[in-house]
Amino acid sequence: MILRHLEAQTLTQTPVLKNVVKEVPTVQAKTEEKGTDNKIESKALSSYFRGGQMVHFEGHHCSKSDFKVKKEEGIPCACCGRLMMTNNGVQNFERKAIGAKGEDLQNLLTVNMDYFRGTEKAVVNFLVKTSKINPNLTMKGLLTQYSPNAKSLLEEEQRNVLAEVSNKASVLGKDNPVEKCVQKALKDIEKSTDEKHFERKPFLKKLVDATKDMEDKELAGQILDSAVKLPMSKNSIEAFIVKYAHGNKEDRDIAHRLAQTAVSTAEHIHPDTLGGPDHTANYVAECGDCNSKRGHMPLEEWMENFPNMPRSVQRNIDEVTERIIKGNLGSRYDDYPMDIQATMNRETGGIIRLKVKNPEEIQKAREERGLAQPEESSSHH
Repeated sequence: MILRHLEAQTLTQTPVLKNVVKEVPTVQAKTEEKGTDNKIESKALSSYFRGGQMVHFEGHHCSKSDFKVKKEEGIPCACCGRLMMTNNGVQNFERKAIGAKGEDLQNLLTVNMDYFRGTEKAVVNFLVKTSKINPNLTMKGLLTQYSPNAKSLLEEEQRNVLAEVSNKASVLGKDNPVEKCVQKALKDIEKSTDEKHFERKPFLKKLVDATKDMEDKELAGQILDSAVKLPMSKNSIEAFIVKYAHGNKEDRDIAHRLAQTAVSTAEHIHPDTLGGPDHTANYVAECGDCNSKRGHMPLEEWMENFPNMPRSVQRNIDEVTERIIKGNLGSRYDDYPMDIQATMNRETGGIIRLKVKNPEEIQKAREERGLAQPEESSSHH
C-alpha cells in the first residue's frame, strides 16, 4: 500500500468602543513623582507608548491558565478557524482511544475529524481506512502493520535530501566535513531497524558544527536550507508512522500526538514580549498549532499568513458570546466581546471590525431564553 496515494482530507449594531486610545502629552525629561501604584502601572504599559498615544485596557487581569474561554470545548480558533479541544477533551479522547479497534476506533476518529490539523488529519484518515481493512488492530497495531512500507518511503525521501546536501557541498572537496556527515547518515539509514533508525535532530546538530567555520557563509546557509527538508513527524505521514509504530509509544501516546495541535490556548493579541498584559481584553482562544507558529509576531504582520482571520475571529467571538449568554463563563465576561472588538480594531489598524453584543444585549438574550443571570459579579472595572 503506497501511503502517499491516500487521500488526506486534508447581529447587532456595533456598540461604542470601550477600549479607548487616549491622547497623552509628550513625556518630559523630568516627571512628577507618583505613587507606587502609578509607577507599577506605568512600567507595565511602558511599551504601549506609540508617539503620543497610550493603549488603555478594560476587561480584567487574569493568568493564561485562568482564561475561561480556552476551557470551553469546540470553540473555533481565532486564527485558522478550526475547532479546538480543551485539555479535558484531549484526555477524554486519549482514554477512549486505548484499545479501540474496528468500528469503535473508526467512529472515534471520524467524530473528532474536524479537530485534527494537517499531517495529523492525514494520519487519522490513514487509520480510518486501514482499520476497515484490519478491524482487529488498534492504532498502535495499524501503524506497526504498515511501518515497513512507511519506512521504505521515508528512507527514500531522506536519501534524496542527503543527495541534495552532498551535491551543494561538492565544491568543498571530496573529504569535506559536510560530506562526512552525509556519509555517516547514509550508513545510519542503511543499518536502521524498527527499534533504532536515523534521527533528524542529531544529524542537523552535527551539520551545524560542520558548517559553522566555513568561510563561504552563503554556501553554508544553502547547505542547511537543504538539510532542513529532511521529513519529520510534523509534516510527513511516513515519518509519523515510523516514529509511533515502535518503541514505547502506545495508543494513548498516539492519540495525544494527534490531538495536541488542536488544544485551545490563551493567545496574547498584543504579544507579551512587546508589553501586552495578561488580561482578558488581550486574550483570544487559539489552537496550539497557530499559537506556536506565530511566536511573538505582531498581529498585523501575522495576519498576512491567514487572510481569513477576520472571519475566524468573528466566528470565535460569536461562539464565545453564545457560551457567555448560557452562563458558562460567568457574568464577569459579559464585557469580553466589546473588549475584544476594541482590541482587534486597534491592533489590526481597523482591518478586523467585529460585530458584537454589548452586556445589555447579552442580558436581554438570557431573559428571552429564560436563562438565569450568572452569579458571578460583572463589576470588575
